[in-house]
Amino acid sequence: MRTDLVTQGVNRLLDAIIAGEFAPGEALPNESNLAQYLEVSRPTMREVVRTLAERGVVQVVHGRGTFVCPQSEWIDVQTLIYAISQQLDKRQVGAYLTQLRRMLEVGSAGIAAEKITYAELAEVQETVDTYRQATDPEEVTRADVAFHTKILEATGNPLIKAVILPLQDALSNSRLITNSYPDIRARALHHHETILQALYDHDPQAAKDAMRAHMTQTLEDINSHIPGSPTPVSSTED
Repeated sequence: MRTDLVTQGVNRLLDAIIAGEFAPGEALPNESNLAQYLEVSRPTMREVVRTLAERGVVQVVHGRGTFVCPQSEWIDVQTLIYAISQQLDKRQVGAYLTQLRRMLEVGSAGIAAEKITYAELAEVQETVDTYRQATDPEEVTRADVAFHTKILEATGNPLIKAVILPLQDALSNSRLITNSYPDIRARALHHHETILQALYDHDPQAAKDAMRAHMTQTLEDINSHIPGSPTPVSSTED
């Protein structure tokens, strides 16, 4: 079985579900018809269904069929982000991602300020220096992502990467848009430097306050520079 055919089948069926072609609670076509719909063999079709079942997108009920699950029951973060990105505009997606970052990163900055080592501080400093010197938006974005990732890692929590890694592609895409604006980069650099100083001072409250201010600035920049619908996400939430 060719993995690329499974991937293509997963993407095609997922897109159909997101588009509403197969509604939540609805049974998918039987094996023969679903394989024909996906233009794959029946073994490949079964692997497609198994993959989506593992992500919580569908549920296989033996003897009855395969049913589409409500999006609220999906358990794979990347699949859920992909679906949301198809349903909402870039401003809305960016706002929700920033809200999630705020929840994770404000507290993490405080913990990192308590635990960060000299070696880790040097790594964070390097990302700030790179961010300051870079001009290409992709290079700026890599430095931006690295800055925040290094702080999360400095918490010493072994679970943090499992939480943040599935979000990295979506976060990078959102940042790439805002990092294309020199005025946004200048504001972000100021916040990075303020956060870094709090880390050097090992001041948890200052680190949390600085990260919170950075997330507020990020959301405001998304709302002012990325076209889209008004967002329900507040810039003052924690």
